[in-house]
Amino acid sequence: MLWRALKHVEQGFYIDVGAWSPDLDSVTKSFYERGWRGINIEPNPQFNRQLKNRRPDDKNLQIAVGDRDGVATMNFLGNPGLSTLNDTIAKKYQEEGWELDRQKVQLTTLLVIWQQYVPAGQEVHFLKIDVEGFEREVIHGNDWVGNRPWIVVVEATLPMSQVESYEFWEPILLAANYCFAYADGLNRFYVAEEHQELLSAFKYPPNVFDEFLLSREQETLNSAAQSEARAQQAESSAAQSEARAQQAESSAAKAEARAQQAESSAAKAEARAQQAEVYIAALHSSTSWRITKPLRACKRILGGDFSIFPRGFRGGVLNIKLWLRPAVAGSIRFVFNRPILRAVLSPLLKSIPWLHKRLLRVAINTGVVQFEVGLPDFLPCIQQPVEDIQMQTVEEMQILSMSPRARQIYTHLKTAVKQYQEGNC
Repeated sequence: MLWRALKHVEQGFYIDVGAWSPDLDSVTKSFYERGWRGINIEPNPQFNRQLKNRRPDDKNLQIAVGDRDGVATMNFLGNPGLSTLNDTIAKKYQEEGWELDRQKVQLTTLLVIWQQYVPAGQEVHFLKIDVEGFEREVIHGNDWVGNRPWIVVVEATLPMSQVESYEFWEPILLAANYCFAYADGLNRFYVAEEHQELLSAFKYPPNVFDEFLLSREQETLNSAAQSEARAQQAESSAAQSEARAQQAESSAAKAEARAQQAESSAAKAEARAQQAEVYIAALHSSTSWRITKPLRACKRILGGDFSIFPRGFRGGVLNIKLWLRPAVAGSIRFVFNRPILRAVLSPLLKSIPWLHKRLLRVAINTGVVQFEVGLPDFLPCIQQPVEDIQMQTVEEMQILSMSPRARQIYTHLKTAVKQYQEGNC
């Protein structure tokens, strides 16, 4: 009914005497949610804390209201909605079995509250009074000439009953030029004479045109909406978890594929290694390998590889090689200076290329052969022109003067240069 009369007011102002809960059966909750602000008066410490938490933009006062300033004894009952300053009513509740807790509280009047907490020039659009039998004192403590709310709503029955009690305080409001507008069985509504345009809003009780919801229905809808929001959040979390699980499964599948590929490569490499071992074993066990073993040993010694000898014996082998080199050089010089002997040995040396090259290298290093005085006729190049023979022979001699590792590197470099010149790389 208040909303029907005041919904045209934006950011209105209210005073709630006996506010109780900020949510349960609250007259001001819907107004607060729509941008209204005001003053909530509740002496119960528990509910006053709730008001401060839930209504931070309101002024929340933990005091009692009466017809004087001072201290009064408040009767707090086990049902906090029945707490009252009226000792007679409190005693009746106690006799009915309700637990009673009497505490001293600060007492003031509506006049003082108006002066201290209502901003200058601020209209108060409605005043609600619910003080469990102490209504007359609260109404009596206001200056109804200077402080005039547009609408006054007062609980009009004795606590926990339908017995009307408004005859004790209604004359004060009527004398202050307030018009009775409406009664809903529990409360009575009064409209200030200067705002009689609001009376038409109270012509009919709440009906389908108001499109109202009971507070319990609204709480049910809010709870359902919260449950739906939590369900959607849970579904979203589940979807995210599922996505992460799928991503993890995909990563695991890729890792498994890589592992299988690595195992396959390892298996192929192992097979090649076993095949090579079989081949080497067959080679080492062949007749030709056993027959040529002495020749391979001689070639390694002539090439400077003495690893076939024990470590302690290698120094002696090197000394023997140095001692034999002059003798070999002398033998080469002896053959080179005798054409008949040279003609006989030349074909034999050509049939053993590695020995032929090795002896030629010794001849060059010891100065037996000089390129300036001519070429030995036993060099393997006599089918080509003289210029080419000399060039290729010089190159061959340079190669022969290298160590085995240097010759290998030189061969690789020469092959790479040739491929580059032919455009193959």
